[in-house]
Amino acid sequence: MKLFFENITDDTKVPMDFPLEAILEQAFEIFEQLPQDDGSTFGIVNESNIVIQFSKYNRFMWLVEIPDVTKHGVHQAICNQNQCIRIIEDLFSEADAMNVAEFKFHSYL
Repeated sequence: MKLFFENITDDTKVPMDFPLEAILEQAFEIFEQLPQDDGSTFGIVNESNIVIQFSKYNRFMWLVEIPDVTKHGVHQAICNQNQCIRIIEDLFSEADAMNVAEFKFHSYL
């Protein structure tokens, strides 16, 4: 798996265009260090090159998104931190990205 993230508070990031190889423990460490109240993001690129991005939705919840360029939209789910941790575990266990949460499709058009 590859990771990208942006920590707004610390002004540190690994851009989505150049994600870094990581193991599960590194993913947890980065995700858990992100501030709970800003616009920080975290993402995973799985072995099928599917991008799963986590963005702060509000103080307690995260917006989890999987872009779908061919359908001109994005699959979205709102999850709490514990659900996100489970999603990250599932992704590192090579689960199908579309089955790790109850995603709803939203069209860009």
